[in-house]
Amino acid sequence: MRDRNFTRRALLRSMAMFGVAAGPGRALAARKTHRFSTVKRSFDDPYLELVRLLKEGSEIEHDLMVQYLYSAYALKPEYAEIVGGPAPNSTSLMGVIIEEMQHLRGVNRLLVELGASPVLTRQDFPYETDLYPFPFELAPLSSVSLAKYTYCEADPVRLGRVRSIESNSVYLTDKLKDTLGGEITANHVGKLYDAVITTLAELKEVGDLNLDFNAWFQEIGDVKAEGEFGHFKFFHSLYEASHPLIENTPDIWSLPASDARYPSYDVPVNPTAYDGRPTSIEDTDLRALAWLGNMNYWSMLLMLDSAYRSSSAPEVALAQAIMMGPLNSIARYLPTRGSAVPFDPLSLGFNPGLNEAANKRVTHLMLQETRDFARSIEHLLPADFNIQIYDQLLNEV
Repeated sequence: MRDRNFTRRALLRSMAMFGVAAGPGRALAARKTHRFSTVKRSFDDPYLELVRLLKEGSEIEHDLMVQYLYSAYALKPEYAEIVGGPAPNSTSLMGVIIEEMQHLRGVNRLLVELGASPVLTRQDFPYETDLYPFPFELAPLSSVSLAKYTYCEADPVRLGRVRSIESNSVYLTDKLKDTLGGEITANHVGKLYDAVITTLAELKEVGDLNLDFNAWFQEIGDVKAEGEFGHFKFFHSLYEASHPLIENTPDIWSLPASDARYPSYDVPVNPTAYDGRPTSIEDTDLRALAWLGNMNYWSMLLMLDSAYRSSSAPEVALAQAIMMGPLNSIARYLPTRGSAVPFDPLSLGFNPGLNEAANKRVTHLMLQETRDFARSIEHLLPADFNIQIYDQLLNEV
């Protein structure tokens, strides 16, 4: 009887901790929002809440990075200046992507400094409708996708005062709402980082962690600012066609995808290289190339996970070599054939081993299988594909 009563008391304490009433049929208590942020709070303990927010932040940065990559690779060669090169900046798509990669690295570095695992998954359960910018979708640039990107990167206070470039009598928020079908369900990424900063401040007050709080306040603030100013300005210029490369083509985003003037190749939305799915790539040769693209993407993320855990600069460099080498080659080639790298999720996850040695074994085997598969479809590879890179990578891992 004593054990049963003890168990019942423990259960009641747990229910109270999470806001569950003791009586039957009672729901979770309403969650509070963070100070200065619309993001709802899940945990009272600042450490638990900060780890949760950073986990969600990592998934969001990964989501944005992949969606922007998909859009960048779908652009035609005439718009190469919009794509840009692999250097961090807010004036080209690839520059924004590199900054998103830096945000992903920063969020994961803070997780590791907090003693938590890095996160390289995307849009994991639970899906936070008050937190995620918008449902994940791989699509070429369009007025709809650019409206989403412009809105989610914006500072909501500043956005409310911005007028449309096309007509000074129209507010940008109203134009974005019209493009998105009459309502805006997307969220602002900066509100997540507002919640991170306030929770980090709470953790500092607790005083039981040896962390350079001031440096992290600065870094998280910089991440927020890069999105709300640079990224917002760039996507806004594309959305309203004020960017110099597209401003002379009237109603450019209203053109059919088949029009030669349309900036993007006509690539599928949300394709997959997994067989037997509703959106599976039908052409077997293109699906094989897309699968090889997936394998390079997975190899890159396995290396990044290891690099984030150990602050290993060489492994970051190896991951970048894959991204700008074989992955870049396939991702640029497939849209010219009406297809794309689908960046499918990996069911193994990116930290599947029990320890570091086991994880390195998985990474080595993934690279080995990627190399062997590339060799088996060598007749399909783009002309600029460097198949020798895998032997170099295998010697380093």
